Amino acid sequence: MSSEKLSILKRKRTTLRTTITKLSTKLNDPNSTQAEKEFDAERLQIKLNELTLADDEIHDFLNDQEYSEDIIQCEKYSENARLILKRMLMQARPFCLVAELAACQHQTAYITLQRQMLRYKVTYIYIYIYTVNINTFYGEIEEFHSFWERFENCIDKNESLSQIDKHVFLRGYLDAEAKRLVDGISITADTYTMTKEILKSKYGNKDKIIQAHLDYLENLTPIKDPSALNELYIDCNRRLQALDALGEKTQSYERILAPKILHAFPHEICRNWVVYAKRENLAESDVTKLMKFLSEEVEGTITANNIKGSLVPSYPIKSSLENFNVHSRPI
Repeated sequence: MSSEKLSILKRKRTTLRTTITKLSTKLNDPNSTQAEKEFDAERLQIKLNELTLADDEIHDFLNDQEYSEDIIQCEKYSENARLILKRMLMQARPFCLVAELAACQHQTAYITLQRQMLRYKVTYIYIYIYTVNINTFYGEIEEFHSFWERFENCIDKNESLSQIDKHVFLRGYLDAEAKRLVDGISITADTYTMTKEILKSKYGNKDKIIQAHLDYLENLTPIKDPSALNELYIDCNRRLQALDALGEKTQSYERILAPKILHAFPHEICRNWVVYAKRENLAESDVTKLMKFLSEEVEGTITANNIKGSLVPSYPIKSSLENFNVHSRPI
């Protein structure tokens, strides 16, 4: 009975060793992708653990001399496999650091990761590409153009990355609605293109993106807290720049957008703009000049408040367009 069980255990060990040899060969294959290597490494670790248990069971049936001879063979075989596994993990560590760096938002963590990458001698091309910040995309259509432009230039067009690596990065940058949209799709090389097309179909419609920016600017809410002045200006300016980047001439909407933007700022800033525009002989609806003016006004207000040591407004926070006079004509 014991010899029969020993025979079964040895056959099991032979099968495990064959599997380990195949996995070790795959890990040494230069054509394997990073994701494939990580998967094979996990399987190799599992099989090595199973092999150790099988060896222990076999050793219970051996005499001292047989045990001494067998243990040498076992250790030699296991050491070779573990060496391959260790080498693979050392190679994978920089890749993991790159992925962490790509998603890193905190400056201290960012610097720490960069130092670790240098320690593992990560290639220059990776450091160059992934120090570019790509913000997470949550599904807000007006943010898609900026997100996709960065992702495409940094990841999608990077020939040193495999399709599955690109897919892994793409899914890592998605959250909320955008993440749920493609959650049912498996992360493989074959489904990468399909995932991109689904996202672009849902969020990449240029007309919808333009309309989303215009809707935001046309529905601005007057601020009540003077500390929000800078944030309001930055958001308005960012959306105007986004429209320009999309090829949409904001001059076409000046008579609509200028009063809408001013409406969100304090009454005193609105009055100052009207006076300034008349003095400089500018069109009151000139959005480009208006944004430059608002930049200076907001900066001045923030500086004055900092000098006072409080956020007591220099301007009364009530929005009004009673002094804003756009001579209405058909556009």
